[in-house]
Amino acid sequence: MINAHLFPLLAVVATASSVSIALSLGPIAGQSSRWNQCFDAGLAWLERSSPSIKGGDRTAIAANFCNGGLPNKPVR
Repeated sequence: MINAHLFPLLAVVATASSVSIALSLGPIAGQSSRWNQCFDAGLAWLERSSPSIKGGDRTAIAANFCNGGLPNKPVR
C-alpha cells in the first residue's frame, strides 16, 4: 500500500519544491535587472560628466553608487 502511493507523493513534493524555488527567484531577477540598469546609467553619466576618469575607477564609482554609496571622485 505504501509503495503504491510513494512515487506519486514524491512527484508532488518535487513539483511543489520546484515551483516554490522558481517563484522565489523572481524578485532576485528583478532586483538584478534594476541594479544593471543603474550601473549602466552610472557609467553613462560618468562618461558625460567626468571623461577623465577611466577604467576601474569608473566602474568602482558606478558600482558604489548603485550599492547605496555616495559618488565620490577618486583622489590622485
